Order: sequence, then structure tokens, then C-alpha cells
Amino acid sequence: MRKASAGWYADAPGSGSERWYDGAAWTDRTRTRRASDDSGVWRRVLGVGSVVVLVVAAPLVLAVLG
Repeated sequence: MRKASAGWYADAPGSGSERWYDGAAWTDRTRTRRASDDSGVWRRVLGVGSVVVLVVAAPLVLAVLG
């Protein structure tokens, strides 16, 4: 079986923190999980959705006002 590489991994569910794995064992080192790690995808989805709404709504508004 292949070992996981060293790095920060999600800690216990709901803890909001990450724990350092040194490549052989879990350590006592923890840190607060960065909010940007979870929100990156949703920011892109909202950005694309906003563009779609503007592209569809702009011609309709111009037609009503024009």
C-alpha cells in the first residue's frame, strides 16, 4: 500500500482545522483551515452565474427601455 505524502490534511469532521502528517505519522501540529480552500469553487460558480444573468438580462432591459 502506498503511503500518503507529508502535508496538511483535514482534521476531525466539524473541527475546522487541519493536522500535519509528516509522511509516517500524525503530529500534534494543527492549524485553522483556510476559508479560501472551501470557497474557491463557489466563487467561480457565482462569477459565471453573474455573467450569464447580465448577458441574458441586458438585451431584455434594453428592449424594454428602448
